[in-house]
Amino acid sequence: MLIPFLAALTLVVAQAPALPSSAKPVTVLLAPTDVTRGTPRYLIGTAQEHVAEQLKARGLEVIRVEDVTRTLPKKKRTAMMRCNRTQPSCIASLGIAAKTDVVMVTEIGPYLNAYKAGVRVYTAHDGAPLVEESVPGVSEDQVLDALNKSLDVVVPRTLRVLRPEPVAPPPVTPPVAQQTPNVTPGEKQPVPGPDLTPGVQPPTDLGLSGTPTGETPGRRKWAWVPAAGGVVLAGVGTVFYVQSRGKLSDLNNNEYPNLSDAEKVRDSGKRSQTLGVVGIGVGAAAIAAGALMYFLPVKQTNVQPSVTLTPQGGGLSFAGTWQ
Repeated sequence: MLIPFLAALTLVVAQAPALPSSAKPVTVLLAPTDVTRGTPRYLIGTAQEHVAEQLKARGLEVIRVEDVTRTLPKKKRTAMMRCNRTQPSCIASLGIAAKTDVVMVTEIGPYLNAYKAGVRVYTAHDGAPLVEESVPGVSEDQVLDALNKSLDVVVPRTLRVLRPEPVAPPPVTPPVAQQTPNVTPGEKQPVPGPDLTPGVQPPTDLGLSGTPTGETPGRRKWAWVPAAGGVVLAGVGTVFYVQSRGKLSDLNNNEYPNLSDAEKVRDSGKRSQTLGVVGIGVGAAAIAAGALMYFLPVKQTNVQPSVTLTPQGGGLSFAGTWQ
């Protein structure tokens, strides 16, 4: 029973569709640096092996330059190994022969009393520099750590250039389905009203009704009449009052031939004094009434003023209604 089950399981797995593979890893041709005086060969070889292991651990496919030059004719292999690896033509020849994405050169050279360790990355098809990073002033024991720091910089930048992340398309909003109301013949359908914001009531009174709500101009239109009459009365009263003071001065300073003439001057002075006091009092009251008519907040006024002047005095009367 177990053998048929295993056979069936193997058949199902073999026929199952393969999962989509991830993007092809970046291929790197790892080329050694030019031999530099003051740098031991064993240190260059150790650094080369260390960089290869670090690149594999970071998900890159490493091709060694020895694997490429082994299949080439001796003359071409010698020329390729001896070319200056800082020249674009040399880098391009290595990259084209290896059919890789980039060419990486490990650099270890003397720097003052220490070393300078780093890596340089070039595009394989034309030898153009892509990115480089190095750490100067390191001891021999710190060379591998310096190479790790350089790879931490150049590898992410290389991947961003050669394997950019796809941009996610914007989300598509599904169209809103239009709902058609069900209409039954013979039934009255409600008419949709205006779309009102909750909490906001529509205006119900636009101020177009026939009842006036503002202040009518009738009161202020007639306010000048009592004020003007009051000014006139006050002026006339002042004239009479001044005349009475003159009569009094005549009685005190002049001598009259008989008593009757003196009594006439006295009576005339009293009459002028009375008219003056009355005129000034009534005029002041009329001015006050005009001011009240103008400034009091009365909605509607129907006023008919009248002024009366007599030899014995004067008067101001108002006839009307205030609402």
